[in-house]
Amino acid sequence: MSAVPLRPLRARQAPATGAGWRPRLRIVRAPQPGRSRVPFILLCLSILASALLSVLLLNTSMAATSYEIHEQRIALARLSEQQQALSQDVDRLASPAELERAALAIGMEPAGQIRYLVLSEGTILGEDEALVGEG
Repeated sequence: MSAVPLRPLRARQAPATGAGWRPRLRIVRAPQPGRSRVPFILLCLSILASALLSVLLLNTSMAATSYEIHEQRIALARLSEQQQALSQDVDRLASPAELERAALAIGMEPAGQIRYLVLSEGTILGEDEALVGEG
């Protein structure tokens, strides 16, 4: 006999398509649990709430501005009426009859004959009455 140790005989491997073929198995880690959707939902809800709040504040601000514009238009109409009334008073008080009455009320006297000085000729146009200071 020989001194070579006997090797066990290997069984012939079956072809890959055969029924006895099994793939090598390996250890697989368990899948990590999926992220929670709660933070995303809370973010969406906070964006929606802030948008609704900003629309509400904008609408309230526009309504307040609308009331202020309305009040300013009413005040402008009143001031316009007052300006027209004052303009009519100025026109009435500037009339010649009213000016004469006011002048007489404060002690002014009507002027006598009106004379005109012609400086280029050195003459007086009008009646020949003596002027104040002329003798």
